[in-house]
Amino acid sequence: MFLADYHVHSSCSFDARDKMADMARAELARGVTEICFTDHVDFGDQQTMQIGPERFGLPRAQVRQFIDAMERAPEGIDIRLGLELGQGNHDPARARRIYAMPEYDFILGSLHNLRDEKDFYYLRYGSEERCLELYDRYLDELIELAGINCFDCMAHIGYCLRYMHKQGQDVELSMERFGYKIDLLLRALIENGKGIELNVADLVAGGRQDAMLRPVPGTDILRRYRELGGDIITVGSDAHNVKAAGVGIREGYELLAETGFRYVAVYKRHKPEFKRIEI
Repeated sequence: MFLADYHVHSSCSFDARDKMADMARAELARGVTEICFTDHVDFGDQQTMQIGPERFGLPRAQVRQFIDAMERAPEGIDIRLGLELGQGNHDPARARRIYAMPEYDFILGSLHNLRDEKDFYYLRYGSEERCLELYDRYLDELIELAGINCFDCMAHIGYCLRYMHKQGQDVELSMERFGYKIDLLLRALIENGKGIELNVADLVAGGRQDAMLRPVPGTDILRRYRELGGDIITVGSDAHNVKAAGVGIREGYELLAETGFRYVAVYKRHKPEFKRIEI
């Protein structure tokens, strides 16, 4: 069974600790035979790697680790180089220039924080009303991001759920409440030739610590994406250490098959290739 993990972090990311070569070895041990390293470049967060606004070259740490991984990784795994580009809508011109760099195979478009707000990880969620207000703004910014040619697939739609749930707020990014804006978002992605990610970090035990077990996005949004004609989708573990590398990928493929998907996408130089899901 072919398995690909297209959301993997190495110690090039400020919040990860293991090198690319070690992550690749751990992925292969779990049956994953293609990975893309998508380390953080977040606008407005100097903890992450930075590209631009003046120099648009590969970060040195990323170059060193990628070369080392290509030399040391075991046979049987294909390794691609990418980014998780956060908040591209906060500086569209810079985001487009990063996307045009010839060295990257794949870029995830993420939104970790709203304008003038901290990362959702750091916010306090004191009420359902507060959560729903943030959701509404979150969707508005995702719709903005969907219109900018700076990524290949949109990462973890519903990212803020992780931290709302962790603080005891039982809210959902549901079609029932937010269907109009979710449809605007999904239609924009489809019209612009962009895909979405199924993020499985919270799908199975052994993924993200203390997570409630659910996919991001939820199955109602996955099904709606298919109904609207969406067919570009990647699966990512969002692993930040070898313990989580590749965890949930197989279950993610199974979930996609259950919700009507027949193919997953892998990328080379931003061109998707479709691999049949075989369960």
